[in-house]
Amino acid sequence: MRTILISAILLLSLCTTSFSANTDTQKTHFQNANNYTVKIRSRVEYPFLKDERGSFSGAGFLINRSLGWIATNAHVSASNPTIVEVAFKGHKFNEAKLIYVDHLLDLAVLRVPNSMIPEFAKQASLECHAKPIVGSPVGAYGHPFSLDYSGTRGIVSGNRYRWGRYWVQTDAAINSGNSGGPLINLDTGKVIGINSATYSKRLSEGLGFAVQMTRACRVFRLLERSVDPSPPYLPVSFAVNEDKIDQLIVAAVYAKQPVQWSLKRGDRIVSLAEKEDVEFTHQADLIHNLRGNDGQVELIVERSGERISVSVPIKPRRTLTDRIGVHASGIIFDTESLKDDEIMNPDNLLFIQSVATASIGALAGIKEWGYLASIDGKTITTVKELCSYLSSAEAQNERVSLLTRHVNWDYRAQTRYSSHELTVKNVKLVGPHAPDGCH
Repeated sequence: MRTILISAILLLSLCTTSFSANTDTQKTHFQNANNYTVKIRSRVEYPFLKDERGSFSGAGFLINRSLGWIATNAHVSASNPTIVEVAFKGHKFNEAKLIYVDHLLDLAVLRVPNSMIPEFAKQASLECHAKPIVGSPVGAYGHPFSLDYSGTRGIVSGNRYRWGRYWVQTDAAINSGNSGGPLINLDTGKVIGINSATYSKRLSEGLGFAVQMTRACRVFRLLERSVDPSPPYLPVSFAVNEDKIDQLIVAAVYAKQPVQWSLKRGDRIVSLAEKEDVEFTHQADLIHNLRGNDGQVELIVERSGERISVSVPIKPRRTLTDRIGVHASGIIFDTESLKDDEIMNPDNLLFIQSVATASIGALAGIKEWGYLASIDGKTITTVKELCSYLSSAEAQNERVSLLTRHVNWDYRAQTRYSSHELTVKNVKLVGPHAPDGCH
């Protein structure tokens, strides 16, 4: 009996020592996060599609000290910030430059001058190769509700595919202000994700999502090599079957995209020829593997029960930091190339990117997410031509008549046209690199 009691005491002592050691290690990883986590704030005056007008704050972390690169979420920086600023712990905010943004991954990369990086700052250690293991202890770090440099603990509760992208699912609390901050593996200290989203607290508990670092790292490495990591044009659409989520079955092939693929309806895209053992399970896998390519790529395609190799051209989509739109009366117009444009927008009409609340455009009844069909009876399909036309109307204090088109039910139709009379004010080109004037 005495021997059993002594053994139990020794086992309890060892467990307590092990638990204490693990706790100390986790504390160290949180303390180290102070050296690479930053605060970010941005202001957006002219938002493009998927951005919002207003002021925003969140977190980020240093991923390359020599280049001054900070990783964060696209919804923290936006694609056209009027200003974005970064502050290291204990230091003032300084202006940063947006060098890459990707709404598909909810990822942005900022650059700060080396002179504003404090001596204590160290770049985060990133887990770029292995997917997170379910059950691994993790910590979400950031500034929830302006509670600066706060950490919450939990586990990886899943590797999830939702909303067209891959996520690290965690029960570590992610709140407003955590966005863009690191999700840290508390065993290794490596950053495995970028905190991004959570379900409504009214509807759920312990459901947070972070961008998978294995996906983000590909973007970082391509940028370091001065290669455009933008998602590619995909001139095909895939059939969705909730009972078969592991196949890319071609449902439509488009002929009027910047690239054309010699595929047929019913083909299944299996893999890259150079990585035939890594089969695609979702469209995001295809996009991820095609990033950085600009030329011909060999795909393995299953057609009529046989696997064949098909060579397809790859071209990256327009970098979002290069886009230029035109602003007038609170409305932003720009092109928005979609793969089914030959069906939905065969005339290459300009897209209504956003309409500011309480603006002249909103008062005129103009809605975003539609097309500019005509202006004063004329079809205008380029940003610069529209800018010139509206500038002339503004200078002469003339109202213009807009005809817009939206996807909506009408009599025996799936599109609806609306007419608007607009007073033209504050016409300008907008975008990260927009020139003054209309040229």
